[in-house]
Amino acid sequence: MSTTTPNKTQGTALLAHTQQATAVVTLGAAIDVSGKFGAQIHVKLGRTIGTALTNEVLFRLEASAKSSANDEWYPIYTWTSASGKTTANSTTVSDAAFNAGDTTFVIASATGITAGDILYVRETGTPANSEWVRVASMSGTTVTVEEAVTRSHTNGIAVTDYGEMFSFEVPNITSIGRIRLVVDSASSASGQTVDVIAWMTTLDSLTTA
Repeated sequence: MSTTTPNKTQGTALLAHTQQATAVVTLGAAIDVSGKFGAQIHVKLGRTIGTALTNEVLFRLEASAKSSANDEWYPIYTWTSASGKTTANSTTVSDAAFNAGDTTFVIASATGITAGDILYVRETGTPANSEWVRVASMSGTTVTVEEAVTRSHTNGIAVTDYGEMFSFEVPNITSIGRIRLVVDSASSASGQTVDVIAWMTTLDSLTTA
């Protein structure tokens, strides 16, 4: 009996960890997908403070009709953040720094934070070390996360709920040559900074043996 094995590329960065200020358009890396058979896009947004956004952040996934140059990009999918215009619950880490592999940490205030919330743990010194975690349970001001954190975190840094995650397949990937993500908080100013990161996984080929 033959076995078919999918060959994939994981962790391709569409957008490096970006502090997306208001009135700014950020262009993600242009990625060649001409030899790919499928793609899955993963985007995360983190609130930096509790204040509600003036307007939701606009995202555009774009495809290019050319193998190079910047004059033929077209949107294939657009969407906005879902809850940015809602005031978030913002607090800080209030115990000793916690480490990669930990499943609990303490915050200054647990008001409004419940199981299922996506928290954004924001490292201001090195933003790329920030992390999104999902709350499994709360006990007073102790947060238990669904799975161990990936990175170590500093005491006193901001923790904000209403983190958002988006994931979807790219339609008709075999007809696309290049792809990129655009984050737009200029056409409808967000009013504050949010943090965004985006990754892509592609199906490159199938091997039958």
